[in-house]
Amino acid sequence: MSSRNCQPIAANRQLQEPLMSEVKIVEVDEQLHAFTNMRPGTRMVAVQVPTDRAVTLHATVNARMLQRVQIWDAEGRMHFEWEGRGEQRTLGAGSRTFSNPPLLIGCQSLRVEHWIVNDINVCADSNDGQRRVLIRYEDGGDVPVDWDDTIVELTWAEPAA
Repeated sequence: MSSRNCQPIAANRQLQEPLMSEVKIVEVDEQLHAFTNMRPGTRMVAVQVPTDRAVTLHATVNARMLQRVQIWDAEGRMHFEWEGRGEQRTLGAGSRTFSNPPLLIGCQSLRVEHWIVNDINVCADSNDGQRRVLIRYEDGGDVPVDWDDTIVELTWAEPAA
């Protein structure tokens, strides 16, 4: 994992740097709410992944609060759902070719019987023919903020030049 410092972006803004063109933080509207369990007005990350090769996802947790990561496609099919808590442990991992991008990634924390949506910080890079999107979540339990309560990493091979 690189030491690149991810900077937060505002909801409904697509990142302008070329490597981030396929990543967008979106606000959940009624349409997204209809096929996800994310509440309207909360935020998710949409990632435009390739449809012709496998995408690998890996989620880690470093939090006392229970964390939940859910990954849907554009047609509302949930492909992965992982929950857990602990120090530097894997929540889940998987790899598949997705036919209906973008992937919609939601992360929540259980706080006193209610799931809350975590703050989001996103970055992307490209190295040795691999694309990587790194999504860091903060559940608000750490002062100062550390952006490592939940980390979801997506990687895929770039097309040959």
